[in-house]
Amino acid sequence: MKRFCQNLFAVLILIGMGSISSCKIFYPDIMFKTDKFYQYTPSDTLSGNKEYVLKSKDIMEVQILSNNGYQLVDVLGQGGYYSPVTYTIHNEGFAILPMLDSIYLAGYSITGAENLLSERYSYYFVNPYIKIKVSNRRCVVFAGRSNGRVINLDNEGMSLIEVLALAGGVSGSKAYRIKLIRGDFRNPQVFLIDLSTIEGMKKANLQIAANDVIYVEPALTFNDINQQILPFISLITTSILIYSTVLALKK
Repeated sequence: MKRFCQNLFAVLILIGMGSISSCKIFYPDIMFKTDKFYQYTPSDTLSGNKEYVLKSKDIMEVQILSNNGYQLVDVLGQGGYYSPVTYTIHNEGFAILPMLDSIYLAGYSITGAENLLSERYSYYFVNPYIKIKVSNRRCVVFAGRSNGRVINLDNEGMSLIEVLALAGGVSGSKAYRIKLIRGDFRNPQVFLIDLSTIEGMKKANLQIAANDVIYVEPALTFNDINQQILPFISLITTSILIYSTVLALKK
């Protein structure tokens, strides 16, 4: 009986210590983990300078103006100044626009699409000026233990710092471990960015592209350690109590 209790006590201790040393115990909420040999794409190769290319299911706000800024087309019949209307690029890559009917826009950059529409509308207006804004360009941000945020990329060339500010900053997070995931999720590029120093910021091209996922690892706090260790301290204490009680009963 004594040997059995000693073995039971040893097993419980080993289980408790093994669990405590497990990364999953201390960091159960960490996402997008990689093994220690994972090769991150160098952050200084991160390119976000390419202009956005229109694709199927994009939602566009289109303004049709004259070069001096006066509105030429009012498809809603409301009049007024600068009232863009929303159009969708359908699965086949076509969008239906006023006076032009169906026009193929998928695969064009925003500037290329603006130039194309300016050319087409020149049949109806003198020196038309087209302004396109894609309203469904966005990225996803997970920072620390805060709720995830979907951030609209309203402007060209929005930086990582701007996006993190819109998401509420990096309080409670590791500013030196920011993962930026880009491309096909089945074979993505993963960049590891360090914003804890000016030097780290200078090394990375920080321009964000549509559909990027930004993840800032949560920092481990004393309260986290306390909450995770207490159950195992209780387990070990209970094991010692059982062991001592059995020994006392044997005497």
